[in-house]
Amino acid sequence: MTQKHPPEDRNFDGLATRFQNKIYDSMKGRLRLAVLRRDFSEYVALDGMRTLDLGAGQGQWALEMLRRNASVHLTDVSAEMLAQAQTNVAQADLTEEQRSRASFQQISLQEVARLNLPPFDLFACHAVLEWLDQPEGFFAAVDSLLVPRGWCSLIFYNVNGLIFKNLLRTNYAKVTKGDFRGMRGGLTPLNPLQPEQVRAWAEEWNYEIVCHSGIRVFHDYVLDKRLYEKQPDVVEQLELQFSRQQPYRDLGRYIHLLLRKKS
Repeated sequence: MTQKHPPEDRNFDGLATRFQNKIYDSMKGRLRLAVLRRDFSEYVALDGMRTLDLGAGQGQWALEMLRRNASVHLTDVSAEMLAQAQTNVAQADLTEEQRSRASFQQISLQEVARLNLPPFDLFACHAVLEWLDQPEGFFAAVDSLLVPRGWCSLIFYNVNGLIFKNLLRTNYAKVTKGDFRGMRGGLTPLNPLQPEQVRAWAEEWNYEIVCHSGIRVFHDYVLDKRLYEKQPDVVEQLELQFSRQQPYRDLGRYIHLLLRKKS
């Protein structure tokens, strides 16, 4: 029997190149950034903000924040991911002043919360929550990192999208069993999440849900791989168009919540 992920948070040392090829350098990465850019441009002015990127990976969103003149502290438990993020920042089309606003620290999400750092104006936590062994404890762990009325940008893997994908692939046994945890060594997350549950956790911790978008609401459901990357500009345009419309939003492979702390 194939082993499940161990009961601990996932570290991606050894998978940096695979992530670069399969996600960051693909249409998947492009669509994630497109939704984030749109959502932030409508609600959050990053200029001058002190921000924290929890589980920054290879720094794709950190680069966007630096370009918008935020200071960014990038953290990740993976040394390989963080090293690639440092390289990406060093080689990016940034001014020296923008580049100087980046700092890096190899540390787990839980350890960051115990450092007693001055609170941040915003923290981003993108595609991390679903890899935690106990995602329900996320807000308890990080709430103290944010100033009153601060912002939280949260992206997580949507169990609804995973169920729909398995139905389309006729993986009926998996759907019937209802066990959607990923296998060891794979890129299916440890804990795919129900959007309503994450929204409830946020509201419990006194966060207002300002923006709720789906990411890859139809792209991943194109089953003919020959058509997968067809007309990328049109795909991006339509993904943005439908990313906040029901029922498409809640079929997104990922969900983006832009949250604001009420006090």
